[in-house]
Amino acid sequence: MSNPNALEWTHCATFICYGARIGIRTNDARIMLQLQNALPPHSKLAKTQKVDWQYSLWVAPPTRSGRKPFHVLYSNDEPSTRVRDIDLLLNSFEGQVQLAVAQKARRKVFVHAGVVGWKGRAILVPAKSYAGKSTLVRELVRAGATYYSDEFAVLDEHGRVHPFARPLALRDEMKANRKISFDELGGTIGKRPLPVGTILVTQFRQRAKWRPQPLTPGLGALELLANCVVARSGDPFVLEVLTRVAMRAAILKSARGEAKMFAPQLLDQLK
Repeated sequence: MSNPNALEWTHCATFICYGARIGIRTNDARIMLQLQNALPPHSKLAKTQKVDWQYSLWVAPPTRSGRKPFHVLYSNDEPSTRVRDIDLLLNSFEGQVQLAVAQKARRKVFVHAGVVGWKGRAILVPAKSYAGKSTLVRELVRAGATYYSDEFAVLDEHGRVHPFARPLALRDEMKANRKISFDELGGTIGKRPLPVGTILVTQFRQRAKWRPQPLTPGLGALELLANCVVARSGDPFVLEVLTRVAMRAAILKSARGEAKMFAPQLLDQLK
């Protein structure tokens, strides 16, 4: 099982997302559809067989003992996940393929950030995963903003942010991810790129009051760079785009309280 190319793959396809070519293959037709559903937003089927990243999911046959067998997810030629629960394997694939697209996207820069649209401009909340940005994005949308992303700000060479709308992933009391569907989220979903109007450098703190301090464009660009996909953070194109974004946006830094109270307050201030 160490060499995926020696296995028999019965279902194969290539998809393009923001210029990144992602190959997926499996030995189980039912899993192929689930893999496609787990692809990042805006993924489209492609005719080319040339890929930037290859994912292979091997579904093991049932064992004679009745015990669940191990299924394996390969990233390129290396096994990356080996578990008995197929849902865990699919979750692993979803997270890995998003990072692969972020690394291989053409003429786009991916920054870990929540994004909403407001009054024709985007609000970016740069932060790593599990820093509370999904919760803040949810409350901003409920307060009237347009949903763009809870995971990545996808920036083009002009400094505009593109939609990367996927079901929000919020942690419950047991710290397990719970996905919020678009219907449950409500609000509207962004369809077109927006210029960045505001960058919020913020984190939740119990009973904190929002006292924003403006940051210079240089410090703002560094905050974005700190949350950029690591594999591309040294690319001159990345630095050029992040600097352009920071030069044109208001950059505010402050701790904040509960997202439910903070979100309408922020949108009111940005009118």
